[in-house]
Amino acid sequence: MTMTYRTIIVEDEALIRRNVSRKFRELSTRFEVIGEARNGQEALQLIEQMVPDLVVTDIQMPVMNGLELAKHLYFAYPHVKIVILSGHHEFEYARQAIRYKVEDYLLKPLTEQQLRTLLDAMELKLGSAEDSLAHVSAVQDEQVKPEDIAEAVKRYLKQNYMHEITLQDMAGQMHFSVDYLGKCFKKVTGETPLKYMTGLRINEAKRMLVTREDMDIKIVGKAVGYSDSHYFSRIFKNKTGLYPSEYRQQSQQRKKALSLDHENQDDLG
Repeated sequence: MTMTYRTIIVEDEALIRRNVSRKFRELSTRFEVIGEARNGQEALQLIEQMVPDLVVTDIQMPVMNGLELAKHLYFAYPHVKIVILSGHHEFEYARQAIRYKVEDYLLKPLTEQQLRTLLDAMELKLGSAEDSLAHVSAVQDEQVKPEDIAEAVKRYLKQNYMHEITLQDMAGQMHFSVDYLGKCFKKVTGETPLKYMTGLRINEAKRMLVTREDMDIKIVGKAVGYSDSHYFSRIFKNKTGLYPSEYRQQSQQRKKALSLDHENQDDLG
């Protein structure tokens, strides 16, 4: 079964919108244009109904612009890839686009070669990000083992733990109920998907606290998926017995002690 990527085109100018949709259909059978929208608000309604893999959006649109749409998707639909197609070559737009993890920022008019390059790149990114979930979904007509489902969820969480992820998102992509997905994962791993994801986040936070001593603890929390710094500290202490600041301090003390031991050994030698 060939995997197709569900795509929504967002553009307020009808002629450009239809032209972009037509080019997508002509250049690739892997990207299925499942909807078009005239602004970000219309796009959100479509996204809630259809949950696409890719959204290609203009910036300057009435009601809700493309950057506001990208911001909403970044927090609410972290698995959706976003590409901006704009007539504006301004640094501030590009800077904000980077903040919301936009995959590419292209200028209109889009040439056929640019679009081919974009589609090739997006196919690779979508394939690597969702390969395991897509595989399980594609073979659901057969008997899918709980082990396969658990492995797919683990891979997805490893690639996306830094975003806001819900079990509903994963269950929807794999076309299983939330309860069934959770039961399969716990049966195989002995823990819930949420507990597994929390473990991934805390382990990465530990690494960052030790290796990036100049990084603010709030930034560390955001980098591993916790936008609320107080909640991050509470979860971290619950898992490690220490607040992030205490963990970093202990690490620094261990480094100093180890350094002194080495110096003393050198003196003795």
